[in-house]
Amino acid sequence: MAIQVERKSARRAIWIGRLTVFWALAVIGKLVYLQVVMHDLYVEIARSQHERVVPVRATRGDIVDRTGHPLALSIRTQSVVINPRRVVDERFFAGAVAPVLGIPAPEIEKQIVERKRRPAGAPGRSYMVLKRHVTDEEVLRLKRQPFPYIEIVPDSRREYPNGTLAAHVIGSLNREGNGNAGIEQKLNADLKGKPGTMRVLTDSLQDRYISWIEKPATEGVNLTLTLDSAIQYEAERALAEGVAAASAKKATVIVMRPEDGAILALANYPSFDPSEVVPDEAGARKAAMERRLNIAVQEPCEPGSVMKMITVTMGLDTGKYSENTLINCENGRFPRPGRKSITDLHHGYGTIPLPMVLIKSSNIGVAKVAIDLGPRTLWEYLMKFGMGRKTGIELPGETAGILRRLECKGPNDNWCWGPNSHEYIAFGHEIAATAVQLARSTAVVANGGYLVEPHLLARKQRPRADATMEDLPIVRNQARRVIDGDTSVQLRRIMQRVVLEGTGKRAQVGGWSTGGKTGSAEMFVPGQGWVNRHNSSFIGFAPVANPKVVVVVTLNDTPRQGGSVAAPVFAKVASAALRILQVPMDAPETSVPEVPEQLIAAVPEKVEMLPPDPVKPSKQDPPAAPPSPLLAGPRVPDFRGLPLVAVLRRSSALGVEVEVVGSGRAKRQDPPPGGVMPAGGRVRVEFAKP
Repeated sequence: MAIQVERKSARRAIWIGRLTVFWALAVIGKLVYLQVVMHDLYVEIARSQHERVVPVRATRGDIVDRTGHPLALSIRTQSVVINPRRVVDERFFAGAVAPVLGIPAPEIEKQIVERKRRPAGAPGRSYMVLKRHVTDEEVLRLKRQPFPYIEIVPDSRREYPNGTLAAHVIGSLNREGNGNAGIEQKLNADLKGKPGTMRVLTDSLQDRYISWIEKPATEGVNLTLTLDSAIQYEAERALAEGVAAASAKKATVIVMRPEDGAILALANYPSFDPSEVVPDEAGARKAAMERRLNIAVQEPCEPGSVMKMITVTMGLDTGKYSENTLINCENGRFPRPGRKSITDLHHGYGTIPLPMVLIKSSNIGVAKVAIDLGPRTLWEYLMKFGMGRKTGIELPGETAGILRRLECKGPNDNWCWGPNSHEYIAFGHEIAATAVQLARSTAVVANGGYLVEPHLLARKQRPRADATMEDLPIVRNQARRVIDGDTSVQLRRIMQRVVLEGTGKRAQVGGWSTGGKTGSAEMFVPGQGWVNRHNSSFIGFAPVANPKVVVVVTLNDTPRQGGSVAAPVFAKVASAALRILQVPMDAPETSVPEVPEQLIAAVPEKVEMLPPDPVKPSKQDPPAAPPSPLLAGPRVPDFRGLPLVAVLRRSSALGVEVEVVGSGRAKRQDPPPGGVMPAGGRVRVEFAKP
C-alpha cells in the first residue's frame, strides 16, 4: 500500500515538474519572442510614443551670373507646423489661427481631419505645415494663442532679385519647391539638395524637451552661369524694341561666345515673372505656360536664307568651288521640270561669282551648288553644322529641330528626303532649326571651323560643413573640327560683305566690323496657305577677324523681313555686348557708308575683303547716343535702410557690384549715394540688425 502511494506521489511530482518545465519554456519562449524576434518593432512603438522625426529642409542652391551677380537666391524664413493628432477641437483651432495666417478656417479644419484619418506610420499623420514663410508679426500673434503644439521651424524662400531678367534661363519653382522651368527645372536635383531629419524627444503631452540632428541635410549646389546680366539686360531691351517695330508675336535673341559655346545672353519675348506661381484656373494656367515657352530651344522654325551660309560653306570646303567660281542665276527664274520654278524674289541676277550668291541671297545660286554636289554631300554638311540634333544645352524641353532622313526606309516612308529636297533645303525650306542650333552653326564659321557645345553652366559648387566650397565636375563634349580653317576665313569675309553691300546693311555696328546673313521664311497657315507673314532672322558675329560674339535674332510672325527688322536688333545687341566685354574696336565708330547700287552690280573679277585696320575716332565724330546704365558708370544708389534682398535687386538692375558686410538692414555704404560709379568699382554696404 505504501509502495502504491509512493508511486503515485512520484508520478505526481514528475507531472508537476514537467508542467513547470513547460511553463518555464513557454515564458522563456515568449520573452525570446518579445525581446529578440519582436525587439525592433516594440522599440519603434515605444519610441514613437516619445519621439518624433521632423524633416530638415536643405537650403536650395543659389544661381549667379558669370560676374557673381545673383540671379536666384534662397532667403531664410520661418514656417508654422503642428502635430494634427494633438488638436482636440479642429473647428475651434482653425477658427483661432485662420485670421492670424490669412487662410480660410474650413481649409485648415479639412486638412487636420484628413491627416488624423491616415493610418499609423503614414507620412504627414503627425506633421503638418500650416503656412510657409510667415512674417515676424504672424509669429508673435501665434505665440499668443493657447496652443502649445504650434511650432515655428526654419525654412527658406526663393527670391529672384532681378525680376523678369533672364526668366527663361533661370526658370521658376512650383508650390512644392521643385523647378518647373529653366535651370531650376533642368538641374532641380542638384539645386534642391537632400533633406535631413531631426529627432525630437517629447513628454507625455507631446511637448518637445530635447532634439538632435539625426541625419544632416545635404545642401543644394550653387551654380555659376555663363550669362552676363548686363548683356542680358541689353538683349532683352533691344528684343522688346524689335518686336514692337516689327509687329511680331514672338521673338528670341541669343548671344554666344563662339570659341567655346558659352551663352552670354538668351532672351525670349514674351517673358514672365519667375516669382509668380502658375495659377490653377485652366485659362490663366494655359496663358502662363505659353509665356514660359522657351522659344530659343523649344520652337524650331524654317531658317530661310540663313541656311545659305551652310550651302556656300559646303561649296568652298569641298574644293569644288572658289571665290572666283561663276554661277548662272538665270536672271531670277530657274525652270524645274514638272514642278514650280525656283525664283529669286526681288531681283534677277545673271552670272555672278559664288560670294555674290550669298551677298545678294540668290535662291537659284545656292540651289545650283546643292544640285552640283548632290544630296548626300549637303546632308553630311548639315550634320557637320549640327542640324537635326539637340545641342545639349542645360534647359528643359529642347527639341532637335526638323531634318528628315536622307534615305527612305520604304515606299510609304514620308519622313525622308524626296528627289528634289536638297534643292530647297539649300535655301532653308523643308528644314527647321531652333535659335540655339543656328547659334551653334554660326559659331562654326566664326571660330575657325569647330562645332562647339552651347552651354549655360560655368561652375558647380556644393557648400561643405566647414563653410568652404567643393567644386563639382561638369561633363562637356570637346569641340571638334568640321570644316577647314581657311574655309572659315573665306566665309567670314563673304558674310562681312553681306553687311556692307548686301541684305544685311542695317546690321552694321559703329566701331566694329560685323558679318552675318539675313533670313525671311514665309509662313504657311493651315487653311489659309502661304500668308504675308514671316519668320525673320539674322545670324552674325563680330569682329570679323577674330569674332568674340555670335548673335542670333529671330522675330516670328511678322509682316517684315529679316534685313529690315532682325538686323537692327543684331546691331544693338552686338554693340552692347562688345562694349561690355571691352572688345577692342577694329573699325571707325561712325557708320560705314552704304555702297551705291551701281557699284554693287559691277562685279569684280576677284573678291578680296579684309577687315579694315583699326581707326581711332576723330574729335569731329558726332556724339554717341546715351549709353544704358549698364554701359556707363551709373550714379551710386542710396541703399541705406533697405534689407539685403532689396539691395541685391536694385544693384543687379543697375549692374552695380555690391560687397555685403553683416546682416539686417543697410546702415552705411562706400562710395556714398549720388556719386558716379567708377569703372570696375563696387559699393561696400554694411548691414546691421535694427
